[in-house]
Amino acid sequence: MKERPDGEWRGKDWFAWRNAEKQLDSTFNPFMLGVCIAMDIGVAMRDTVRTIADPAERDRMKRELMRDLRIVRRPFYYAREKERRRMLAAERRKIRRRRTTAPMPTPEEVMAAWNARKESREAMIRLGGMLHDLECYVDNCLRFDDSGDVVGRNGGIRGWLKENLPELFPKYKTLMRYKAMAIRLRQATGTKDPTPTSALLNANPRNVVVAEVIRSEDPDPVFEHLFIDIEYKLSTNTAMSDIPDPPRNLYQR
Repeated sequence: MKERPDGEWRGKDWFAWRNAEKQLDSTFNPFMLGVCIAMDIGVAMRDTVRTIADPAERDRMKRELMRDLRIVRRPFYYAREKERRRMLAAERRKIRRRRTTAPMPTPEEVMAAWNARKESREAMIRLGGMLHDLECYVDNCLRFDDSGDVVGRNGGIRGWLKENLPELFPKYKTLMRYKAMAIRLRQATGTKDPTPTSALLNANPRNVVVAEVIRSEDPDPVFEHLFIDIEYKLSTNTAMSDIPDPPRNLYQR
């Protein structure tokens, strides 16, 4: 089979090339299909959404296209994201010795943070971070019997509250929700011991996650909304989705 004098292939020459041994591989490729669909969605975002005059309809169409894009991308990162979330959850359940550069919170400081917690999202984060720092100074180690079996734990924050702030002792579970929120914020920002959570609030400029969470300040700050926003920031699986409804059990370690 020879090339035509004008350098082009026509007629039977095309069919001869099509049936040659070096023909293109026509095997189905799901990756390429996903890429093509994602490109089509991107084109629709560029050429269709911006031509819609009604803001509400434009927003609705954009959300639907972003949902479709998330569905297309999901098979390529779901397993990796699921493993990442599993490891983060396992990290939160660990019992280990911790350290912080922050001084030990006093009972007066904890009470003041508790009383101010509803003033702003920043105040909620400060309370959670203070309790997270307090954990470094109390003894919550496991207790073992003579045979090596676990029989309990030392008092930890619960015991400290009972001794130093008995008026807050009945609020222990609520306080632990604030602490769990601070732990998630630290994970979302990559903050490790001994850096205290307060450093995230005092930084200038602030970490982008902290800035976004606090910038979306509620007129009437609600803990559940803050918790959801931070959980939303933790997961790349929800990067293009709407913020979900509040979880049934906010204190899920």
